[in-house]
Amino acid sequence: MHFYGLRGKKIELVAADLDAVPFKLSDALHLDDAFKATGDAVRLARATRSFFGNLSAEAVPRKMPPPRAPSVYRDAATRLLRCLYRELVIRFLPEVPEERRRTHLSDFGLELVRGNAFVRDQIVVRDPADERRGDDLIEIANSLAQRDGDIVLATPNFVSEFRRSAPPAIPLAQWHLANSAQFPGQIAGEDVRAAQAWQIAMGSPAIIVAVLDDGVDIDHPALLDRIWHNPDATSPDRFGRDFFLETTDPGHFDPHPKVFASPFDDPTTNDIHGTPCAGLVAALAPDGRAFGVAAGCRILPVKIFHASELASDEKVGNAIAHAAGIADVLSCSWTGPETALISNAIEAAVATGRGGKGCAVFCAAGNDGAPAVGFPANVNRAIAVGASTDQGMSATFSNFGPEVSLVAPSNGGIAAVFTTDVSMTGRGFNLGADANGGADGLYTNAFGGTSASAPMAAGAAAVVLSQQPALTAAQLKLLLEQTADKIGGNFDANGHSDVFGFGRVNLFSALGGNARI
Repeated sequence: MHFYGLRGKKIELVAADLDAVPFKLSDALHLDDAFKATGDAVRLARATRSFFGNLSAEAVPRKMPPPRAPSVYRDAATRLLRCLYRELVIRFLPEVPEERRRTHLSDFGLELVRGNAFVRDQIVVRDPADERRGDDLIEIANSLAQRDGDIVLATPNFVSEFRRSAPPAIPLAQWHLANSAQFPGQIAGEDVRAAQAWQIAMGSPAIIVAVLDDGVDIDHPALLDRIWHNPDATSPDRFGRDFFLETTDPGHFDPHPKVFASPFDDPTTNDIHGTPCAGLVAALAPDGRAFGVAAGCRILPVKIFHASELASDEKVGNAIAHAAGIADVLSCSWTGPETALISNAIEAAVATGRGGKGCAVFCAAGNDGAPAVGFPANVNRAIAVGASTDQGMSATFSNFGPEVSLVAPSNGGIAAVFTTDVSMTGRGFNLGADANGGADGLYTNAFGGTSASAPMAAGAAAVVLSQQPALTAAQLKLLLEQTADKIGGNFDANGHSDVFGFGRVNLFSALGGNARI
């Protein structure tokens, strides 16, 4: 079984084997809401209620299970879960008249469910009788996708599993900004040259970096003054959004971390991943304990995940479109199964964001140590970022391949990365131990993975745009590649390596400083 991505690319699906989990999905649908478990069947049950259930008629409405279970698959490439209930997503070419659009729906007996406030010409449709399910719906989507004279994309409206991973690591401080071999075994200079670059520029508050993740602690003392504020004081969208939730949910306009479950330092079950990423972009601690690469720029928090719960492909695509309407740079420290809804959103952001100059979209290459760059880092116009260590080597977990553009520091050598942690007491990578980043728990010294590398590269791009705001997204990418440090080896005649891309980000050189000898 397959469905189509952008430009006719086939995305393969396989049956989901749920026999190994302790509950059948049909039984799990009726578990109490308070039941917490991480088995696939239970996570699918929560996703089914959240995305496909109807509100009860009680005084305090709650989501009830739908009449039936969704169809469940795994992405063949990543083995990540995808579930499909009743809906397809179709995007028409802008010039297609309304009558012809209705004809396409009528040909397959589909009804309109809703339009899309973030993406023009995109609609959600379904079989009104709910007679065609699973494989049959996918075949309808495939038939529509082949009508490419009128239709840009037609895809199942999957709710999918995404990975936010930051492998465990070792100790202390922000060597990634200025490495003087402060830890035995480190090699001096294996950093992004931020200390020298800041003599030229630290970034402008006019440049905004969107962090699309599981939320940002906008009250953190090192982030509080770095958060984007909507200039429209009457808008409910004051500091960012939560696209996991419906736009009608009051929590939609609150990008804070929301989901916490014991053990509270586990990023797979807690919303603790986005805050460290935001800190690597633009932290500016009043006590000088932590700085982001672009400490003078601002952060747009865009929440797309609730811990390890499955997320809607459509909503993630909408979040990217929203971010591209405000931010100059997007940072995505996650991977997931491929879908045209996200691919197209990234390509549109790069093509039309920033008033036509294009948003630069930085994506983590993935942490599988595999010769395959993860999605969406492998999207044509995304900037795939791998991980290097404090010893000038590739991190063994960092995915590699021809799509890698750059690498940036992370764990995997002597030390991990020091950055902001969620400020809620007893929550985060650092639960309050001095040895883990400080007894107050505001910082962690154990962040890493390509999840750390992508926001560092995004921060470097933001500083460059602060100095040269007229650069297009393509020019910015090329400049970062041309000024990167050639670490490691096996670069081809074009200066590219599947492991290191065009090299490690060198912000000083990108700002016009002398290249490292």
